[in-house]
Formats: sequence, structure tokens, C-alpha cells
Amino acid sequence: MQERRKSQRIGFNLKIALIQEGGGVIEILRPNIGWGGIGGYTRDPVEAGKGIEIEVFFEQRSGEMTSEKLSGKIVWARRDGNFNALGISFSEVSRASHPRLLSYLQYIDQAD
Repeated sequence: MQERRKSQRIGFNLKIALIQEGGGVIEILRPNIGWGGIGGYTRDPVEAGKGIEIEVFFEQRSGEMTSEKLSGKIVWARRDGNFNALGISFSEVSRASHPRLLSYLQYIDQAD
């Protein structure tokens, strides 16, 4: 398969919630993240071209969970065995509204 990603993707252990238009939640398995978006697998039905809300959860040293929400779009989806593979592009990521996500992306860039 030809590589179509514009940004490198790294596997991670953050919890991600994908909220579809209409409120349904998609469970994402084996997620990977990069500057341009998130990819992964799901058992849930997904459709390319659909807008989606992404909530990324970050565990603090205190054990408390905080999260940041951002918009995205499912840019591709395909069947892969018993799962659906998908790629989501971020609509906009800014330091003002997504400081933890940007910090995390910078950290994984340095770890590479």
C-alpha cells in the first residue's frame, strides 16, 4: 500500500474519544497520532468525508484526567479484516486552545 500520510505518525497511549455528528461515540483501537491527525482501527461503522469531534484525554501527575477537544474530518476509511481502518485530519490545532496536544506532539517529535 502506498504511504499517503503527510506527517509521521507515532503510536501512543492517550485515551481518545471520537464523537460523531448526532452524538454517537466511536471507540478507536491502536491509535496513532501526528501533526496532521489521528489514525487507527474501530469496530464501529465509519464513513469518509464525515466531520467528527475528537476529545484527547491527558493524565496529569496527580492522576486527574483533563481533555482537549478539536474538530476533524474522516478523510479515508476502509475495511481491514474484522475492523474498519480510518484516518482523521485535524481541522485546526492552536496553541491557545490545544496547549497539551501541541506539547505532546512536540515531545514525540523529539523522541523520534
